[in-house]
Order: sequence, then structure tokens, then C-alpha cells
Amino acid sequence: MIRIHNSLIGGVERKALAWLVRRMPARVTPDALTAFGIFGAALTLLGYALTPWSPAFLWLASLGLVFHWLGDSLDGSLARFRQIERPRYGFFLDQSVDVIGNLLIALGIGLSVYVRMDFALLALAGYHALSVYSLVRACVSGEFHVALAGSGPTEMRLLIITMNTMIFIFGAPLFVVRGLAMTWCDVTVILLAAGYFATFVWQVAIYAGKLSRAEAPPARASEQP
Repeated sequence: MIRIHNSLIGGVERKALAWLVRRMPARVTPDALTAFGIFGAALTLLGYALTPWSPAFLWLASLGLVFHWLGDSLDGSLARFRQIERPRYGFFLDQSVDVIGNLLIALGIGLSVYVRMDFALLALAGYHALSVYSLVRACVSGEFHVALAGSGPTEMRLLIITMNTMIFIFGAPLFVVRGLAMTWCDVTVILLAAGYFATFVWQVAIYAGKLSRAEAPPARASEQP
């Protein structure tokens, strides 16, 4: 399967990963990095869950996201660098573990004092809708697109870390809209969810049209008199 990564910062990320894998100790394995990524997601959940006591725990949540990026991005890169790829096993494990990591991060965001749980889970549903599209498209075309519309998992982590930093600096006071108390973080997450679902519908419509044209049934020959 061809792996395509054309996100906004994909070029910079590839250079960083290439630098890191060359310096990775021999005892570190791709599976260990996968487990480290899950640890990072769990650390993010813990950091957010502790924010009712202090907003300083947002830094712990952000550190967990960095660990999650390291584990999630380096495991496959390390396997390819050492030429020890197991394509089917690696792809299956990576995509399955991503579900767990994404859920832990979304639950953490919802457990914080800044974002409603229902909004966080709605954004997760939109993100997973795009993930499902990417996986189904990979089955059909043999091309796995890590990023869609220029954005991938790394951009998502950077966005969350940026939000954490802004919360710590500026705060996130509550305001009421039609009897519903929310913060600017809630609005951000709702807009993000809407963007995910809109991108999902757009991508499905475009690719379904492309497949329909490629597999159009042959025109019936006109009947002879």
C-alpha cells in the first residue's frame, strides 16, 4: 500500500522523524514506540482531568500530546528505517491503537473544565468519520492518505497544544448562549467538529463521483431497425 503524507507541515515533520530515527537506541523497538504513544494519550487525559485543581496541568496534557506524537509517528518510521517492516501487522496495529489514543485524548478534553464532554465526543466522531473515509479509500485505491485537506494528526495535536497555551495565558471564562453555558474552547471544538463532518461529506462526494465515472457501465448499443 502506498502511503501519502501531504499535510501542511508534512515536509518538516518528515525531516524531524528522519533525524530522530537515526539516533534512536537499538533497544527501542517500533512496538515499544506504539506503546509509548498510548502512554502519551493517557498522560494527556490525566493532565486534563487535573485541571479543576490548577490550569498548570494543561502543560502536562500538552506534554502527553508530544509523547503521543513521538510514539505514533516514530513507530512506522523506525521500522522503515531499520528495514524491519511488517506491513499488514504494522498497519493493522497502528490504525487500531489510534482509536484508543484518540478516545483517551477526547475524553481528557471533555473531563477538563474548559470543554463540554458532548462537544469533545462530537469532535471525536467527526475526526473518526474522516479516518474511516481514509481507510475505506485505502482499501479501494491502495493509497493511504495520512492527511486530508492538508491536515493530519500532527496538525490536530498542534492545534490542541495551542488551545492549551491560550487557555493558560488568557483563561476561558464562561458565557451563556440561549441558556447554555460555554467557553470559547467549546465554540472552537464545535467549529472543529463541523469542519470535520463538512470535509467528510465533501471528500466522499468527490471520490464517489470519481469512482462512478471510472466504473461507468458501457453505453448500450442502439438497436438496429
